[in-house]
Amino acid sequence: MPVTAGAPPAVTEAAVHVERTANGGFAVDLVMLARVPPALAWAVLTDFEHMASFVPNLTRSQVLSSQGNLLQISQKGIARYGPFSTEFESIRDIQLTPKREIRAHGSGGNVRQMESLMQVEAADEGTRLRYHAEVLPGFWFPPWVGTALVRHETAEQFSAVINEMQRRQAAQPLRTAP
Repeated sequence: MPVTAGAPPAVTEAAVHVERTANGGFAVDLVMLARVPPALAWAVLTDFEHMASFVPNLTRSQVLSSQGNLLQISQKGIARYGPFSTEFESIRDIQLTPKREIRAHGSGGNVRQMESLMQVEAADEGTRLRYHAEVLPGFWFPPWVGTALVRHETAEQFSAVINEMQRRQAAQPLRTAP
C-alpha cells in the first residue's frame, strides 16, 4: 500500500542500524512501533501469500509448504537504491512462535546466508516490533551502495508492512458495546 503523498514513512532510514560483518554481509537491527493491536500486527507479518500486494519491492511471495508452525516461503523482487537495482530471490524456512516470534533461515535463492528474528511485543501505544537479521547476499552490488541499500530497503519494506497494518485496522468495523 503506497504511502500517502507528503506523509512521513512509518520507518525512517535513520531508525535502521546496519553494519558490515566480517564475512562481507550485513547485520541489521531495527525497533519499530506499530499503533495496532499485537494480533493484527502478527496477522500482517505472517500473511506471506499476500505480501507482494503490499510490500513494494516484492513481485512474488508464496508459501511452498506448511506444517503447523513451520513454513517454507519463496519470495522474489527487485531491490532499488538510486540508479542501482538488483533482482533477488529467497527461499526461507520460517519457524513461528505464535504471536511472539518469527525466525527465518535462508535455504535457497540468490541470498547466500540469511538469519532473522522478528519479536512481537505488546506496548502501551500498540505493538513493538524488534527485528534483527544477518544477511550475506549472493549477488553483487557496488560497495559504496551496500549499507545504504540495505538501510533503504529495510525501511521501505517495514514502512509498507506497518502501513498495511494501519490500513487493515482502519478497514475493521468499529465495535460498539451491547
